Amino acid sequence: METTALLFSSLGAKVAIVGRDQSKLDKVAAGCEAKSPHRYKPVVIKADFVADEDVVGTFEETISAHKKFWLTPDCEFTHWVYGVSKAALDMFTKSMAVNPGGVHTHPLEPSMLEKFISMKPLKRIAEPIEIANFIAFLASDASRNMTVNPGGVHTHPIEPSLMEKFKAMKPLNRIAEPIDIANLIAFLASDVSRNMTGSIVVSDSGFLCADPYKVLSGK
Repeated sequence: METTALLFSSLGAKVAIVGRDQSKLDKVAAGCEAKSPHRYKPVVIKADFVADEDVVGTFEETISAHKKFWLTPDCEFTHWVYGVSKAALDMFTKSMAVNPGGVHTHPLEPSMLEKFISMKPLKRIAEPIEIANFIAFLASDASRNMTVNPGGVHTHPIEPSLMEKFKAMKPLNRIAEPIDIANLIAFLASDVSRNMTGSIVVSDSGFLCADPYKVLSGK
């Protein structure tokens, strides 16, 4: 998540950025260094989380460089790990194989659900309890670990009428901007949230508590 990396850099953090597109990685890296008050250069890792070895390599390279770990594989889930153990790393690799991005947290029209399932290596969508169990496993360490579920985020241009339709599905009648999620992640990474661990934090414009009939019917 580019916005998160830039925000963390501006706050003086040492970051690692991961992605498949080297040109985008280089662009974000330059932005991070420019925003860093200490001119920290981020660790740049070209990787694809569909490949097990890339997941493991990302963990090992980042922890070797910074001793702390934030991972934003996509805009849906962010896992934070501090002082990762080998067992936690193995569990995360397994979790990513099941859930490269996407958790079945909201009602979906059956054909849409099948479309999402067809995109997954294991042909399934993770259930919330699987992520919760994974978080609980990590939380059994002396570390603090959270997962962020931002629902939908306005990361790409959308046709105006479609945007209005998406907004109407949300109780707050808005779609999150990347900075909304970046600010939440920064809060969770700070000492202000020191009393939290093992939490799945939802920031989805209220979609989780939306009327399922209204969502499915579009009324």
